[in-house]
Amino acid sequence: MEANTITVRVAEPAEFDTAAEFWMSMRRELGMPDEDLSADWKARSIAYFRQRHEADELRWFFAVDGPHVVASAAGFFLDGYPSQICTNRRIGYIAGVFVDEKYRRRGCARAVTQAALDWLWDQGCRAVRLHAAQNARPIYASMGFAPSNEMIITRQERA
Repeated sequence: MEANTITVRVAEPAEFDTAAEFWMSMRRELGMPDEDLSADWKARSIAYFRQRHEADELRWFFAVDGPHVVASAAGFFLDGYPSQICTNRRIGYIAGVFVDEKYRRRGCARAVTQAALDWLWDQGCRAVRLHAAQNARPIYASMGFAPSNEMIITRQERA
């Protein structure tokens, strides 16, 4: 990463609109279907990010080149099952890792992911999860992430 021009910083809640756009770009790059989202996905995303941020359960990180956001990653605590039951085993999750195409291969993904990971460690997480695109797995493996036992089956549509 060119340290002279690109820096990593915490996103402010007023910037969650930009965070939502980066999150959507990540989804689309992974081939996740837009049909899964509600028509008001952006407003819902912003509200969710704001709620989790205000509860001190989420931090969104941006890599910026001057005034331009060029990469993003969010660190947050898993909510729902089993986190609501296993309260003494805080698990973090990293999502929304996306880098503008013009800034790829410059260390931006690693930098924002590391910022999110550091924040989650500082908050007492014992483990951190993420879902990785095939081409990004070497980055995460070099950071210490290991494949897990998660298995997925997708329902086939009936004809």
